[in-house]
Amino acid sequence: MRSKYIIPLIFLAVLLYSGLSLGNTWINLFNMNQQELNIIFFLRGPRVIFGLLCGMGLALCGAIMQGITRNPMASPFTLGVSASASFGAAIAIVFLTDNSLTVILGAFTSTMICAFIVFICALKKEMESLTMIIIGIALNYLFTALTSTLQYIASDDKISAIVKWTFGSLNGIDWQNIWILLVILIPIAIFSQRKAWILNLICNCEDDYSITLGINPSKERLFLGFGALILTSVIISTCGIIGFVGLAAPYISKKIVGDNHKYLLTHSMIIGGLLILISDILGRTLFSPMIIPIGIILSYIGVPILINLILKRGEAR
Repeated sequence: MRSKYIIPLIFLAVLLYSGLSLGNTWINLFNMNQQELNIIFFLRGPRVIFGLLCGMGLALCGAIMQGITRNPMASPFTLGVSASASFGAAIAIVFLTDNSLTVILGAFTSTMICAFIVFICALKKEMESLTMIIIGIALNYLFTALTSTLQYIASDDKISAIVKWTFGSLNGIDWQNIWILLVILIPIAIFSQRKAWILNLICNCEDDYSITLGINPSKERLFLGFGALILTSVIISTCGIIGFVGLAAPYISKKIVGDNHKYLLTHSMIIGGLLILISDILGRTLFSPMIIPIGIILSYIGVPILINLILKRGEAR
């Protein structure tokens, strides 16, 4: 099992080095002058580290959501988080200001409202996985319609700002964003890893069987799902919509380490970090000095991978 972690970790180390050294100008990390040191510390360093943590967090949330819903195609965005974040950001941009802090707070508040609605409604049905998915899909359409309404009445520059935010980007990331994300990511990662055996139980067994073992599946879904949504909300409110990682990383990891969440959660985080770093490096170097938003690059890379994996899964059956 260790060998299945070694190669991804080696790739991760290579990508971290490449992400720091590549850009408009190549920087030798072992021989830097003061100007290059400032570029690494204030620009590339925060961007690369946040990108790594962002990928790890989204992948972790995707693995959790797929487990508690018993749906390999589920992700935190299945519950309407991305659409609600876009709506919150749009409100901030249209009616307040496009200041980054205001937009972050608007997106985060909206995602929390969405999460609250999902779980309140799902609790009435004892946190059934199908109920959560259906409510999430409904809210996704609702918030999408609300965002479209705001775009319809907004000025051209406001519309441009909204669309640009939805692309997903690591521009403007600083060390404060990293510390905030770490404060949320670390405890949720530890908590979910300790609950790995419960995730295995929920994912593979009916709720009645879990109850006979003294496990309350509704309560576990609530805690795990809410933690995943909080982490997702923090990430996307900071860098915009980056939705593919939470779906693809767990799917890829299952092909490598299987569906035991003891190994799946950690491996998914590594794969998620790889996907984000690859996308960011390509976005910064393909058409340099122009930077392509990471959400766009990630879709180009990830969609063919996911389709290929799904087709192989169908052939295996």
